[in-house]
Amino acid sequence: MSYLNLALVQIASPSTNPDLEARKRENYEKLAYYVDTIAGMNPAVDLIAFPELYLNGLDPVNWLQMAETIPGPLTDLLCEKAKQHKKWLAPGSLQERAENSDEAYNTAILISPEGEIVMKYRKVFIPYPLEQSKPGSDFPVYEIPNIGKVGFMICADGHYPEAARNLALKGAEVIIKPTLQGDWIGGTRNNLPIAITRAIENQCFVVSINHPNPIGMGHSVAVDPEGRIIEELGDSESFTIVYLNLDEVRRVRENGSLGMFGFLKMLKGFKESGIEVDECYAADLTKAAVYQTLQKPYPKTPADIEKYRGSEEKVQPVRS
Repeated sequence: MSYLNLALVQIASPSTNPDLEARKRENYEKLAYYVDTIAGMNPAVDLIAFPELYLNGLDPVNWLQMAETIPGPLTDLLCEKAKQHKKWLAPGSLQERAENSDEAYNTAILISPEGEIVMKYRKVFIPYPLEQSKPGSDFPVYEIPNIGKVGFMICADGHYPEAARNLALKGAEVIIKPTLQGDWIGGTRNNLPIAITRAIENQCFVVSINHPNPIGMGHSVAVDPEGRIIEELGDSESFTIVYLNLDEVRRVRENGSLGMFGFLKMLKGFKESGIEVDECYAADLTKAAVYQTLQKPYPKTPADIEKYRGSEEKVQPVRS
């Protein structure tokens, strides 16, 4: 049997220091405190995970100024902390400087107990115009030795079944989802069903780690491969530890959810029998009928919202 003992750390970014580098350092110090505390009180923990953009905080005004290279000074600190305790560390996501100075990625990293960055995922599905990140382009999976395969989604990625399905088809048994979602974005009726659905349809564990109130709404959650909530936090700052038996993923994928429904196996079987289950992707998705009924492009910036608001002019959808 293989277990992943995972700590979900639901904490808020404390610093509002106008010195942006000092702000990140102050947020890091709080992260380090929690890593020290959890590693000290529960040595069996394998991996410690944090929310989306924890180290940067939610600051749309300074979005680009907060970005830095990966690896860089901030990730060097994180790597040293992981190495100190010999723990896997998923420090949420942070703004990564892109190739162009006027762009930044929203990037999650996985750090090994040896202090090495072993996986980097750049958020693909950006919730414009709220967030101004540059999208990533792939869905990597990493196999933790003697445990199993993990992958990342970041917040809004969860609303697109394509993100989790790509990870599952690459073998991911645990999907870690750093999140920054508040009551002002649908509340628990939006956040929790997403995690449950992605777990059920991909027959894997989904672990979502959110900020607490007031910026986030908390309710970080771990869901098993059959959609059961293993653990759910409240809306305040807190942490918990879940023990994920990855043999449950293998059991459910092999024998079916509830001992019956082999969703992933059945998907392959339907395709092999000649049913075009992936018709929507095999064809040109941008020419789908639904897009012919939509008149305006999606707004990527606040200025676009004003541009398109109240416009009666029919505009062809954005082709991407």
